[in-house]
Amino acid sequence: MNRIEKLINKKKFIPLNQFINIALYDKKLGYYQNKKIFGRNGDFITSPFISSIFSEMISVWIVSYWIYIKKPKKINILELGPGIGLMIKQIINSIKKIKTFDAKLTVYLHEKSEKLIKIQKKNLSDFKNIIWVKNINKVNQNPTIIVANEFFDAFPIKQFFKESNNWYEQCIGFKNSNKKNITYYKNKINNNSIKKYSKFYNINKSKILEYPNNIETYVNSISRIIKNNNGIFLMFDYGYSSIVGKNTIRAIKKHRVVDLLKEYTDCDITFDINFNILKNIFKRNNIQNIGTVSQNFFLQKLGIMERADRIIKNQDAVTIKNLILSINKLINPKEMGNAFHALAFSNKNCKFNLGFI
Repeated sequence: MNRIEKLINKKKFIPLNQFINIALYDKKLGYYQNKKIFGRNGDFITSPFISSIFSEMISVWIVSYWIYIKKPKKINILELGPGIGLMIKQIINSIKKIKTFDAKLTVYLHEKSEKLIKIQKKNLSDFKNIIWVKNINKVNQNPTIIVANEFFDAFPIKQFFKESNNWYEQCIGFKNSNKKNITYYKNKINNNSIKKYSKFYNINKSKILEYPNNIETYVNSISRIIKNNNGIFLMFDYGYSSIVGKNTIRAIKKHRVVDLLKEYTDCDITFDINFNILKNIFKRNNIQNIGTVSQNFFLQKLGIMERADRIIKNQDAVTIKNLILSINKLINPKEMGNAFHALAFSNKNCKFNLGFI
């Protein structure tokens, strides 16, 4: 029996969020500890793998914010969930090419997976001033730009569903007495326990609720950094904004949706973020949302097409074709362009909104 099966055997069933946490992050069983995850030969691909031009546009945004806050001599970038370190590597290289940027840059990386930290350290070995932090509150007091690409969608989530006016928590248990196969198990809960989620959802209209565990802890910490460090937060992820919940959890393997309960030791587990949750928590922390736009809108506003035109000059036909295909993947509304959103959060008195005009 693996750890999940032993827990179920001991407790009869475990909540979905506990199941996901072990499946993704357990040191022996966890997907992020043991599998080849990213890229075309992995299970899924993220924007920085498609083209470095994605990270270049973020670099433009970062330097523009640095200019907005009057070019401090020292500045931090904090990346949440940096994967193999590709995006931050591309960002640093891009910023180095911007001649007007002359601040001392310190990079903080927050990563849960020990395996990925080792890969990041190898991939970023040529760079100085990179610090790995388990606790994001440990960044210094310099102005801090926080970035995250597909970070929150990897959080273990609680899921609740309503049947005949009764609420149940989605759990995992054994299918039968032989304890060989696991299945979904509905655990009836007190309807009053759902009321705490009414800050984010219309409980009466919703039949399903999803809530990422520990999201308030992270958002509270991000809010403190924004307030104390003259900071700003830019994130990219797939999701929706609605007061009515949806069932969005899915398992991804080799770029395809697979059966979660059959593949849970060998797949990514993800969900669509309800951006209303993030906006609500930030608002309670007196942090404003300065934009929620499609990835297509953000990248075009930052000048991705103009940058592509400059790159294409003097390139061979194959390079030009690959660049066009990559940009199409990033901005086409039928590809990642509308599926992914850019959100930014800042202090109440901040007027910076590059890319969100």
